[in-house]
Amino acid sequence: MDLSTALDRLNLGVAEIVKKRKGWDRREQYFRGDQDRPYAPVGVNEEYEALLDMSMANFLEIAMRAPIQRIAVDGFTNGKDMKPDKNFWRDVWQSNRMDRQQRKLYEPMMVHDFGVVGVWMNTRDKSRPIVRVENGRRVHLERDPQDPTRFIWAVKTYTERLREPSQLLLPNGAAVVTEREVAWVYDELSWARFYRENGSGMWKFEADGEHPLADVPFVPYCLNDDADGNLHPSIEPLMPQQDAINTIRFNTLLAMQFSAFRQRVFTGYDPVIKDANGQIQWRKNSDGSLALDAQGQPQPLLNTPGRIGVDRALVFPGTETKVFDLAESNLKNYIEVFDAFLTTFFATGHIPPQYQLNKMANLSGDAMSGAESTLQALIADIQQATGESHEQMAILASRAAGADSEDVASEVIWGDGEVRSFAQTVDAVVKLISIGFPRRAAFEMIPGATQVKVDAWMDQAEAEAVDPTFERMARDLRMSDGVDS
Repeated sequence: MDLSTALDRLNLGVAEIVKKRKGWDRREQYFRGDQDRPYAPVGVNEEYEALLDMSMANFLEIAMRAPIQRIAVDGFTNGKDMKPDKNFWRDVWQSNRMDRQQRKLYEPMMVHDFGVVGVWMNTRDKSRPIVRVENGRRVHLERDPQDPTRFIWAVKTYTERLREPSQLLLPNGAAVVTEREVAWVYDELSWARFYRENGSGMWKFEADGEHPLADVPFVPYCLNDDADGNLHPSIEPLMPQQDAINTIRFNTLLAMQFSAFRQRVFTGYDPVIKDANGQIQWRKNSDGSLALDAQGQPQPLLNTPGRIGVDRALVFPGTETKVFDLAESNLKNYIEVFDAFLTTFFATGHIPPQYQLNKMANLSGDAMSGAESTLQALIADIQQATGESHEQMAILASRAAGADSEDVASEVIWGDGEVRSFAQTVDAVVKLISIGFPRRAAFEMIPGATQVKVDAWMDQAEAEAVDPTFERMARDLRMSDGVDS
């Protein structure tokens, strides 16, 4: 990749990164709970402002995390004998702490439809390549216009802070902290690095080189990308529904605050005190001058309507005074509307009703499995999409380690995230083994089973099967010889 081509790709890639930041930041804010508040008229008092803050409830985080909480890679198989690839599991997956890091891939895949992992050579230990989860907000992958499943070049940017000695005399040897934006451009065979001071100005070339990966060293994790490679984040259809739920909560809090109690209404009652001639009596100060209000207007003397109580009576002068009640608001209607909107929200996100804790209780394992059918279908889609990406990551990692990249991690082994009763699982495992089903495959169905655990169970089962055999042989030998061998 020559310098001119690298610079052209850099400018195009940075423009695309800047272009997507606005939508990316808005989705991220909604996911984290920093959402638009319900509408309220300008200039509302502090009481309204407090109700606006209390009305916010983040259900988007539940909807996005519910399926990925059920997803975890439990191993990889090789392509030769379809047995677990323990070397890859140890040298690539575990050495890069991917058990914990994989969550950082699935989360942006749900929120932005774009999780990214980068693969590179490890100069300290070539057998253990570097696999790093990248921030998709700072990465652009350019698709091949003829084949949208293939990437022809990529750009990655980040900001680094530098401490430089100052020409001024600063106390305690202090240094000036500056920032510079760094950008990397990759294609299938080479890379180039550029930088610019304080994130502005012209890009300056810094270094370049080649790499042995034979591909762009990034693997995207997308769930809803179409045939042209356009991304469709799962969170976007739920964001307007989240706004509606917040608005309903605000209206409910308003009703609770101002109309959830019975209100007494007085009509035909004039509280202003007047003399015998019908003249208004004004409040006066101690010096005899008229008492004025905040607007500079005189204040009339007022009759009090009295205090309401079980042992008190309200008496009003005049013949036209009437007293009656206004009924309180029926908060049940607000709650029913809120429940209906919340149910639609979770149904749109393929989230089962047990995530609304008041919807299901004391259900059997079969009923729970049936309620989770839509969520399990979504999980299967996610596993299919991410499985392909994991396998591509494994190929790049194998090339980075200098190993054979044509036969690595042909399939991902997923942990079982389906909800079922333990008794059902044990009964199924026993029945399968009784008809000759492989024990290892049956043990892998037990909740919480991992490759390490299954290996230990198989070793223990083999030891327990061998020990009784030797005990029986020794007993037969003692009986035949008449002596204690």
